This record gives sequence, C-alpha cells and structure tokens, in this order.
Amino acid sequence: MSLVSTERNGEHRYAVITMQRPEKLNAFNTELLNDLFAALAELKDDDSISAVVVQGAGGNFSAGYDVVTSYTAPTAYQDWRKLQNAVDLWERVWRYPKPIIAAVEGHCLGGATMFVACADLVVVADDANIGWPSIPLGGGLLSPVSLWHVGMRKAKELSYIAGNSMSGAEAADLGWANRSVPKGEVEEAATVLARRVGKTPLDLLYLKKNALNRVFDRQGFVEALRSGAEWDSISHTAESIDQVKDQMRELGFRGAIKHFTEG
Repeated sequence: MSLVSTERNGEHRYAVITMQRPEKLNAFNTELLNDLFAALAELKDDDSISAVVVQGAGGNFSAGYDVVTSYTAPTAYQDWRKLQNAVDLWERVWRYPKPIIAAVEGHCLGGATMFVACADLVVVADDANIGWPSIPLGGGLLSPVSLWHVGMRKAKELSYIAGNSMSGAEAADLGWANRSVPKGEVEEAATVLARRVGKTPLDLLYLKKNALNRVFDRQGFVEALRSGAEWDSISHTAESIDQVKDQMRELGFRGAIKHFTEG
C-alpha cells in the first residue's frame, strides 16, 4: 500500500500529492520517500498537469527524517554516502521540470525543511512550526540551504540553538514562504495558487523555472545543498554526537530530548 495519494485536477491543470503517514507525523522513511518520488515521476511527463501541490495528511507536513529507525551509519564514508543520497532527492525537487508548491501545516521539521527549501512556491499556516532538530545530532545540512531564503542572521540563529523554530507567519515575513494563511486554509490557498500557475502555458513554465533556477545555481545554491552533506558527515564524528547517541539508546528519542532540554 502506497504511503502517498495523488489527486489530479485536469480542468485546472494541477495535482495534489498527500503524504499518508499521519501516525508518524509523515516522518520520512525509505518507503514514504520512494512513494513520494514515484508519484512525482508519474506526473513529470503528464502534459495535462502544470503544477504539483505536496502536503501531509493529519494536519502536519512532515517531522523530517525518521531518526529513530534510520539515524546510525557504521562509518564516516557510509554516513557521507547516505547523506549524499538524501541530497540527490532534494536536488530532484529543485530540478523537477514543473513548479512544486509545498502546502505546510503543523510541523515541518528537520529534513522536511530541505524539501520545502527546494520547492518552487510555499504556502504555510500562520501557526505552522518550522523547526530544526530538537537535539544536536549534526550540523551544516539544513541551515546553509535555508539561509538562501531567510538570510544569514536568521539561519545562524536557527542553526546555533537546538530545537529552534519559526512560525508560519514569521517564515512568510522572512521569505521562506510565499504567504501564510489561517490554520485549515492552506490546501485551498495552495490549490488556488496552482490554478493560477496552470494558466501559464506549460512550455513557458519550463523555461521560466529554468531561467530562475539557473541564477541560483550560478550563485551557489546547489553547491550549498551538496556541501551540507560533507559538513554533516564531519559533525557526526564529534564526541558530543556519540554522547547524544548513547542517550538515545539509553533513554529513547523522547527521553534524550528531555535530557537535553532540561540539562
């Protein structure tokens, strides 16, 4: 059974992909990511669809990577390769030929911010929680990409303080999102945006997206995306990370968060 669902609106030339793992806050595991990118691939060459909305079921976009089941890596090289594989996915979002619109409600945490950073347009709920990891498990992956949207000062603030976050309203003010809307209105606002995008001829959309992305490419956006995996794999060799992993094994993920926030 697929962990995503797809609905097409042929009249208005858009599709909505919904991640369907609400009991885990749509956290990214291998199956969910495979299903998500299979759904995107299916729409890629469908000329009746001009824009794709991606959202999460159950009132949350995604809690990011399922670190409880997939965090460990035996060697630094394998860790780096694993991170590069993850970056490959986000670069596929960046280079997807059609506009991708992220519709963000509830939690958008950790690795999920990478998907949104590589999407074309973003609609968020005013009270959405866009957050960085709750405990210091790495460094250099999320914030170097986010600074392109929120600026260096805010990126450093988000990076330096574990568990830091911004609301949807703040994210829109900073430019991380195109707009914020009241809770419960995100999907409607995103599909209205998709309908408006769909009025532009598809061949022109391809050209417009490439013209804009090419500028960011030349300025170093993809390089920041790629180098983040290197910094993160280096940070995973730090002694402090071993201590956090020991706490996770001993106390569980929630217990390790509690130990860090109260310590």
